[in-house]
Amino acid sequence: MTHQTIKPLEAFRQEFVGCEIAAFMDISARTVLAWDGSLKWPQEHLDDLCDLARNILAVGTKAETVEEPQTAMLARPTGCFVFLRAAPGASEVLCCVFAPGAEVDHFFAEGKRLCADLLGAGQRLKA
Repeated sequence: MTHQTIKPLEAFRQEFVGCEIAAFMDISARTVLAWDGSLKWPQEHLDDLCDLARNILAVGTKAETVEEPQTAMLARPTGCFVFLRAAPGASEVLCCVFAPGAEVDHFFAEGKRLCADLLGAGQRLKA
């Protein structure tokens, strides 16, 4: 895992009051690519978050014709986990962990913009 904070990811997290962790991960590789947080999470917690995203957004075997979920939300008494695929069918996922009572209304719209920026930056680096 890369312990790096991408400035757009940091700015995104700070836009949402109560957003404790924002992570950009590749669920097929089970790797957290970058993250930012108001809390310092140990490596094993970040790995668990990646596995949670993988499990929540999974659809089963490739033989199935069901479309992969693009978004998911898991609410718990301790907070809310919100997941967004970076693009349809992509293995990159944006995940945020919100404190209890935090407003997540605009997460998906803003998250799509952030994912487009992050994927575009990755493509420019590969070229």
